[in-house]
Amino acid sequence: MKFLICGIGSAGQRHYGNLQKLGHELALFRSRQHTTPFIDQFFEEQKKNGQAVEIFHDLERALRVFKPDGVFVTNPISSHVHTALTVARAGCHLFIEKPVSHTLEGIDELKDLMLKNSLRLMVGYNLRFHPLLREMKALCDGGAIGKLLSAHAELAENIDDWHPWEDYRDSYAAYKSGGGGAVFNFSHDIDLLYWFFGMPRRVFAVGGKLTPLIGDVDDMTKSVLEFRDGSIASLHLDIWQRPPRHWFEVIGTEGKLLWDYYDESLILISRDKPPIKKVWHNPAGFERNDMFVDEVEDFIRAIQDNREPLITLDQGAEVLNIALEILKQLRI
Repeated sequence: MKFLICGIGSAGQRHYGNLQKLGHELALFRSRQHTTPFIDQFFEEQKKNGQAVEIFHDLERALRVFKPDGVFVTNPISSHVHTALTVARAGCHLFIEKPVSHTLEGIDELKDLMLKNSLRLMVGYNLRFHPLLREMKALCDGGAIGKLLSAHAELAENIDDWHPWEDYRDSYAAYKSGGGGAVFNFSHDIDLLYWFFGMPRRVFAVGGKLTPLIGDVDDMTKSVLEFRDGSIASLHLDIWQRPPRHWFEVIGTEGKLLWDYYDESLILISRDKPPIKKVWHNPAGFERNDMFVDEVEDFIRAIQDNREPLITLDQGAEVLNIALEILKQLRI
């Protein structure tokens, strides 16, 4: 198949490399011609491997000339919907990196275009493809810890450590205008709560711009969510903390489950006396990139089989609504 990648930052390069290994035909759309050492290195590696990179600087021309089957939107968050609308009007399937956008503007129009043109759209919440989180979801759905009562999710990682090749002060992630901040960039864990519990009926949030980091975005937040079935959850997101921390705990009437990304483990503890404990670890040979390969393959199968992908535009829009409700209550 043929895929156009819109944006050549870390996400764009990852998808380009994975699609390349899967044997697909690729081209790049770059809205600007500026370069960085990180981008230069990408092109140098492609050249060293004997790979010619087809580059377009006009999106409509790229869609008309290259005629992709699907387009990966991996540019700054604030440009997602504008790019996606152009692509949908041209009749191409879409993969949009998370979150869908930083506002609701254009989302309904995008939904209409996807329906009108019979297109598939997937949102890139790759954690839904983590083997231990999939096991955790299956255990919850199967009643392993009884009725779900509460949860806690925490994702904390210093923004200056994300991309060693660039100064975070020069990246979109530090500024509102680019759709930056902890809530949008770490919306993975908002999606986790949505995946396990559905849409909340109430959201309370505190925090905002609290740390010495340069920029004007939320950098540390705490939220409490109440879901429609009465269950509750807390959520901590920050782009300041070192060392990084990422874990997700769900408590039920019959026990609890705890996933720890850095410990590479999932633990089930029952309420029995004495408690029964069961531990899972990442499968042998599992690498972080496996999640990204799996989500791309699900997107491609959705196109080929004419079915919905695992994470649809409707789901991505609901996660965005939760994120916007959190941001509305912060001090920024």
